[in-house]
Amino acid sequence: MRSWCNPQRLYILLVGVSGMVALVLALRRWEPVPALPLLMMLGAAILMDAFPLPMPGGGAMSLTFGVTLTAQLLYGTLPAVVVHVLGNLIGYGLLNRRPWERTLFNAGQFALAILTAGAVATALGLHPWPAPTGITVPPLHLVFVYVAVYWVINNALVGMALYYHQAHPPREFLRLFLRWLPVDALSTAIAVAAHTVVMIAYQVYGVMGMAVGLTLFLMVNYLLRLHMRLVEAHHDLQSLYEITKGLAGVLELDDAYCWIARAVRQLAPSDAFAVYLAEDDEVLRLQHASHPDAAAILGRVAGDGAVRRAAATRQVVEEEGEPTLHTAGFRPTRVLAVPLATDERLMGCLCLARRDRAFGDRERRLLSILASPMALAIQNGLVYGRTQTLAHTDPMTGLYNYRYFSMRLREALRRAGAAGQPLSLLLIDLDNFSEINNQFGHPTGDEVLRQFAAVLRSAVRQQDLVARYAGDEFVAILPGAGREEAEAVAARIREAVLRHPFTGVTGQIVFTLRFSLGLAVYPFDGPSEHDLIAAADRNMYREKRHHRERDRREHA
Repeated sequence: MRSWCNPQRLYILLVGVSGMVALVLALRRWEPVPALPLLMMLGAAILMDAFPLPMPGGGAMSLTFGVTLTAQLLYGTLPAVVVHVLGNLIGYGLLNRRPWERTLFNAGQFALAILTAGAVATALGLHPWPAPTGITVPPLHLVFVYVAVYWVINNALVGMALYYHQAHPPREFLRLFLRWLPVDALSTAIAVAAHTVVMIAYQVYGVMGMAVGLTLFLMVNYLLRLHMRLVEAHHDLQSLYEITKGLAGVLELDDAYCWIARAVRQLAPSDAFAVYLAEDDEVLRLQHASHPDAAAILGRVAGDGAVRRAAATRQVVEEEGEPTLHTAGFRPTRVLAVPLATDERLMGCLCLARRDRAFGDRERRLLSILASPMALAIQNGLVYGRTQTLAHTDPMTGLYNYRYFSMRLREALRRAGAAGQPLSLLLIDLDNFSEINNQFGHPTGDEVLRQFAAVLRSAVRQQDLVARYAGDEFVAILPGAGREEAEAVAARIREAVLRHPFTGVTGQIVFTLRFSLGLAVYPFDGPSEHDLIAAADRNMYREKRHHRERDRREHA
């Protein structure tokens, strides 16, 4: 059973019930009107609400207001609101099988908008022309007032419902909503134009003229519907072409995520979406999300839910929820999980979430078409990422290699110079590493290098970069660190190495590892990367000579 404790559902219930109560109270003033014209207008309203005009990118608009305006000018406010509300309840609700709460809201907001517009226009002097007495023109300024009041109230009520329904901040929502208003104004203008034809036909030819006018109105609605279907199909094909082309050119994983986000935004707008990547042990881990609490859900593993079922069946799955997307501030009621697979290999899963609105057949179809290009883009991004990692990483220690260190040092020096900040460089050489290699063999020496790399990485700051310089030499870039802070980092390295028990491949032999460390600080020890490396190298060998002299004195 759905909860009505959130603001959107409370607002929908309030508007729907208020509008229907206002209509029931107003019906006490009902006066008899000709039944046949009213039934013809009601039939036209039902058909227009049952077959609205689809809009590219989602949504639909109806021309029912043209029939409502005809009823208003012929018979007054109450027949107009009855035609519009019943047309919505039957055409939109029953025939289209829309959710009852949305049907109730639409009926309520139509009732409030028409009753208010009719009351304002009537107070200013707008009265009905019930009989066909030849072509007469009502006061156009009053008709304009009626249309304007209806349009403003209708969009205000709908705008509030849309605001509660989505997750954008107020400024972003207002920008998106203002882009929709011209489309709604265009549909209102078309409806008013069609109303004019119906009015003229009725004033000249009576009920038969109204029948012909309403028939022409429905034909216009049908032709516009076909046109909008073609426009929608063109929009979808163009979006599919652009997105597929973009996904095909992806090299990095972040670019793949950007194109997936664009596909969701254009083809199936949602309150949140997430991309899960399949790991070797068939775990589906959430790696990227557009979500109100994105930081809280990253890294979650899909369990029993829509994502796991979509991955297992290789079919698009729509359900009421996905546990990995639930947080304290966001609990979707509809999710759509799309498996992303290349041939027989599952790369991951895309999961879209909405607070209330279900996903349509069109959205499922378009995302199914894009599933394979998305999977290939993710595969390309992962392969490229692994290639980049191998190109920049020393395979033995897992640290960055000399090539990557040189590139990052140049970048760090440029940033330090532009910001007027210091930068420190630490150069480290293992003093007794050749003795370990000679006595215990190269496999043991390799293990000692790996352990030293791990100790070094844990002793520096989070923002520092550590690399293997050559052989048994290591280097660390300390952005923003002056001499005092760099010496503190060097002290932490010495202490960490002194405490760590370095062992061989069997884990039984414990070595005492000695090293020499040289420090250079930009810009005091040199303005360029070569100057800094040379200064750090001199200081390192000065410390190495000091260690040798101390060892000779101890042995003597």
